[in-house]
Amino acid sequence: MTWMLRYGLWLVALFGSFCLQAANTTVSLQISHREARPGDTVFAAIRLQMNPTWHTYWANGGDSGGPTVVEWELPEGIQAGPLQWPLPNRHEEGGSITYTYENEVLLIAALQISPTITPGSKSLTAKVRWLECAALCIPARDEVNVSIVIGTNSVPSPQAAKIAEWQGRVPQPNPALKVSAAWQGSITNDTRELRIAYSGVDGLGQPDFYPGPNATYKISARSTRSADGSLIKQVEKYEGEWPTTVMGLAVFTHDKERRAFAVTIPLAPTQEVPTPTPASQNPKVPLYWIICLAFIGGLILNIMPCVLPVIALKILGFVQQSTQSPKHVRKLGLIYAAGVWVSFLVLAGLVILVKQAGGAAVWGMQFQNPTFLVVMTVLVTLVALNLFGVFEVLLSGNALGAANTLASKEGSTGAFFNGVLATALATPCTAPYLGFALGFAFAGSPWVIIAVFSAVASGLAAPYVLLSWNPSWLRFLPKPGAWMERFKVIMGFPMLATAFWLLSLTGPRFGADGILWLSLFLVLLSLAVWIYGEFVQKNSKPSKLAQFAAVAILVASYLLLLEGRLHWRQRPNRPTTTQNSSQALKHGWQKWTQQAVSEARTQGRPVLIDFTADWCLTCQIFSKTSIENEIVQKRLKELNTAVFIGDFTDQDPLIAAEILRHGRAGVPLVLLYPGDLTSPPIILPEALTPSVLLTALDKLAKK
Repeated sequence: MTWMLRYGLWLVALFGSFCLQAANTTVSLQISHREARPGDTVFAAIRLQMNPTWHTYWANGGDSGGPTVVEWELPEGIQAGPLQWPLPNRHEEGGSITYTYENEVLLIAALQISPTITPGSKSLTAKVRWLECAALCIPARDEVNVSIVIGTNSVPSPQAAKIAEWQGRVPQPNPALKVSAAWQGSITNDTRELRIAYSGVDGLGQPDFYPGPNATYKISARSTRSADGSLIKQVEKYEGEWPTTVMGLAVFTHDKERRAFAVTIPLAPTQEVPTPTPASQNPKVPLYWIICLAFIGGLILNIMPCVLPVIALKILGFVQQSTQSPKHVRKLGLIYAAGVWVSFLVLAGLVILVKQAGGAAVWGMQFQNPTFLVVMTVLVTLVALNLFGVFEVLLSGNALGAANTLASKEGSTGAFFNGVLATALATPCTAPYLGFALGFAFAGSPWVIIAVFSAVASGLAAPYVLLSWNPSWLRFLPKPGAWMERFKVIMGFPMLATAFWLLSLTGPRFGADGILWLSLFLVLLSLAVWIYGEFVQKNSKPSKLAQFAAVAILVASYLLLLEGRLHWRQRPNRPTTTQNSSQALKHGWQKWTQQAVSEARTQGRPVLIDFTADWCLTCQIFSKTSIENEIVQKRLKELNTAVFIGDFTDQDPLIAAEILRHGRAGVPLVLLYPGDLTSPPIILPEALTPSVLLTALDKLAKK
């Protein structure tokens, strides 16, 4: 099983390529005094220096992100106080608001030295964990240390002035500032509105409130304003009782200058009037039932358009295996299942890592990463060329060789990587029953995530395991013969179509010329493998010149096009408008934001929201056949329905949070909201039909 371990590691590298990047933040530990006396208080500072375009987060990251965490290892007689957080920047992008630090920040903690501490040099160590983000967020860690001498003098360090400067940026209370807060409205799905009002703020400027961190509830970063100028915040409760006080920063902006004060706001207790949670969002569902749904969803994935090319390859594999011993056929079936299962465990591991890093993990999230898309486009193109017979790569142990034997090997390697490829192509699809099961898993513990993902893998692999375990069923397949070579070539065309589909998703992520440069690279790659196959593999006397030419073309095209033009390993700052958004906006749809939906419902209008993505074929099919149906469109206009598109083609933490909030793990998600602000949405099934949508609209009209 050594080969399986080796290729399992290769698979981890493939799926996790967007996570495994070098740290873009430098951490150091500074101290205000190089020598101090027993009983003194000195200050230690964790200095974070971020590369350009990268940032870290405040104590509350906002709509996404997570704070820097410090674990102190201090000698006996020295104790560290809590971190002091300077005023962060308010960063808004794509409808998401976060509280960040760019370039540099010093997080300061007071160190209290005991009067009874023994003199001498003391080593101070800090283990620092942080989340660094540009377009991509990466968890990172480091360990830093510094020494201080305990003696008879108090001697400031060279960093003392800088530490004092950053201490001055830490917001402090202002006794003249009066802040009040009160709940308003009813409770819907453990969410309610909080009204915050300031007084004694004449001349300070436009007010805002940066909520502090809390594990039992979340206050939205975005604010709306009432007629009297008060701030309205959405509060979502995770567990326990509603808070009786909230803490954070009162921030005032005047002529681009900001002033901030630390505030603790008491809340008057109010009677809770909860709105019932829809049955479709009831979390009290037995785990065994969720696992059953996950297994059924995995079975259905086998007939989804994403996976059809791999199914054809697997059928060809069964024909090839029909003349072999039943024991060997069973072994290959189990190895195929192992490829699927290992792949899903890798995906489960990525979901767990993203959640622990403070991000919102969703199904198909790797297709939002351009680096992953480039790898998949190249890989599927090579598989298509392999099926056409352009080249045959013998397993040599290297990553390129392993990748290209996906469809050509008839033994253990081919079986395992057919399972890998089936999983990779299945992830942008959401089958019926699968969305609910995955939504349950993504909200659960790591063990629940692993259990549900394993059930999906079992469902995806089950038909092939059953066929391989009952070789007598294979007698219904045609006998091996010359037709198999033609069938193999024919199967290259759906694989090539998959490559073109991936190219259409990948190219625009790298700008207007992205498709041009990536297409040119694929052409040169095809030329290199053709030279290799024609003049090396098929030649009784392999040509060294041909080997050199193939390698030279491959290396030159990679360096000049992928690295030089696309910069494919660097996350683009912000992708261009996606196909979903541009087409929808042309047809009168609005871009989804929570505020726009609230405004439409305040006017008494019903709302339809389609959360979708370019890479989700299921979304495209059901949108074209159901939402864009002529009768449905007419009914939407009759009801004066406001229609919104939530385009999840690229990472959007607000959309991710909204999807997870409604019990789903990814797109498609279609919601219908009544005009009544207190009514919950109707969550439509993934397998959407015009009749289902029309029935829901009729139900909406009666409310």
